[in-house]
Amino acid sequence: PPGYLFLCPLTEIQTELPGLPACTAYWSRDPSGAECLSAEEAKDEGFPDIDCCMWAVGGSWDAGVYTGIRQFHEAKGFDPYSQEVATELGCPLYQV
Repeated sequence: PPGYLFLCPLTEIQTELPGLPACTAYWSRDPSGAECLSAEEAKDEGFPDIDCCMWAVGGSWDAGVYTGIRQFHEAKGFDPYSQEVATELGCPLYQV
C-alpha cells in the first residue's frame, strides 16, 4: 500500500526547544496523516526508519565589538539596552 511521510511543522520544533516534540515525523497509510503508524508497523510495511537530527549553530564576536556597537547606538541617540534600534530598523521582535 502507498505510504505518506508527515513532518512536524518547523514552528513547532522551534517553540519546543530545547527538546523535540514527541513525534517529529511519522509514516501513515492515510494521505491526511490522521492515523500514525508506529515505528514497528512502519518497519513491517517496509518503510525506512526515520532518523531525526538537529544541529544548533551559533557564533559571537569579541567583547570589544559589542562595546563598539553599544557606543555607536548611544552616539546615535538610542538606548542600546532597549529594542529601539531593532524597531527603528524594522526588525521583528522575538519573545523568549
